[in-house]
Amino acid sequence: MRYMMVWLFVGFAAGIAMRSAIPELPLTPHAWLAGLLAFCALARYLPRWGCVALILLISMGLGVLIESGREDFPDWLILRAPGLRDVAGTVVSYPDIGFDVLEFTLDADTLPGRLLVRWSCDEPIHQLHVGGRVRVYGRTRLPEPLEGFDYPEYLRRRGIFAIVSANRIEVVEGATTGWSVRAWGDRLRQTTLRRLREALSPKLAALAQSLLFGDRSALPPDIEDAFSRTGLMHLLAVSGLHLGIFLAGAWWGLRKLGLRPRCSYPVIGLLILGVLIVIGPRVSLVRAGMLFGFLGLGAVLADCGIILRRWIHPLNGLAATGIILLCLHPGALYEAGFQLTMAATGSILIAFSPSGWGRRLLEGPWATVRWRGWRWLLRLAVVSAAAQAGAVSVIAWHFEGWHPLAIVVNLIAVPLAALSLWLGLGGLVWISTTIFPTALIPFAVALRALSWIVERVVRVPFIEVSVRSDVGVWMAGGIGFLLLTAYWLSLSSLTSKSTSMELESKLEPEGD
Repeated sequence: MRYMMVWLFVGFAAGIAMRSAIPELPLTPHAWLAGLLAFCALARYLPRWGCVALILLISMGLGVLIESGREDFPDWLILRAPGLRDVAGTVVSYPDIGFDVLEFTLDADTLPGRLLVRWSCDEPIHQLHVGGRVRVYGRTRLPEPLEGFDYPEYLRRRGIFAIVSANRIEVVEGATTGWSVRAWGDRLRQTTLRRLREALSPKLAALAQSLLFGDRSALPPDIEDAFSRTGLMHLLAVSGLHLGIFLAGAWWGLRKLGLRPRCSYPVIGLLILGVLIVIGPRVSLVRAGMLFGFLGLGAVLADCGIILRRWIHPLNGLAATGIILLCLHPGALYEAGFQLTMAATGSILIAFSPSGWGRRLLEGPWATVRWRGWRWLLRLAVVSAAAQAGAVSVIAWHFEGWHPLAIVVNLIAVPLAALSLWLGLGGLVWISTTIFPTALIPFAVALRALSWIVERVVRVPFIEVSVRSDVGVWMAGGIGFLLLTAYWLSLSSLTSKSTSMELESKLEPEGD
């Protein structure tokens, strides 16, 4: 089956959702294993639809088992949380660094759960690093629901049971646990942030921190609100867009050097690993890195002649990435970030599939314009439209908003964000070899232009339309219907073409 991993992902996600909705759902590992063995024995005798149905059931059962393995916090821990004043543990997340506040996740030594620590301090940079041992003193409280958002449940899925407002933190010098390479990457990240804050104004430094590292903790509320209302928040969350911009330049340079794909892909893989170490394991970035890993491995095997290139299906790679992420963190299924990254990326891959509407548009009459930049602009519009088609229902469901002008706004903002990203990377490389901050002047100019555009666009009428959350379900249904219709029409056209070719071959007179 061509899209077997997609069916596995659908069944796996459905199993997690079923187990969450029905906690008493009966299923044991032995019963699931028996079903898997039965499928292996009967698969060769079943029709195609029967195999698909069994794959869905087996993957659904695996999702139920994975979700069943997640334990809730004990009652005594919730009762004890408000009385905690002194906790020792390990920093297990890359700290989010504001101008006067530091936020990180602490894995407590003697407690079966994690704490979200917020520490107000004068100079947050270089105070703490991932993997460091600390003792936190402060006031602990249980999280409370926010308006329209179940914040306690969100933290519970991440293994966090309480929030600590720290007034003092003692760092155990020289004590670092876990993966030391992550600590090195975090130190490099914080050193870079310090140089950005020394060379740029607070507003531009916060925008640079968001664009380059996906950390919006220092961003002023009005700027963050402007990006959110214009539908450009994805520019401030390091994702596949940022990684794609970075890798496009790296790929262009490697190909200019004459390297074959079998050599270029491993180099690109090392670059992705370096980006993950410095920026941190953010969901959208991990998803993009893993998707590239699957596609890169297939391309290398195809270039070596081990497999056929037509066996490589990006949608299968995306589905496999989703399964791995849900195995590591089943609660991500309900988070807006995971849903947005899977929906937007999947929609783009569908648009550029061999029979996708995006590919047909790029190969149709619209692509005959002779202006060199037209095809690039048209491709950007297709990518933006596909991403918005995938994300619009998720945004409506979680944030009760719709951005009807997002496609047009992205045509302006995405190229400017790409330019800012490259200018920022180049400036940071330059400033690391000199004491003069002039290397970041072009980067600052690009950031000012991006901020100016967003602040003007947010004033446009109907840039954001408020909708009810259930409208997202109707949007998802309508977009799914349109995609299925386009797929059916493409299959009908291919069938009619093949039939006409067969008729023409039969009507041709045979040669003497």
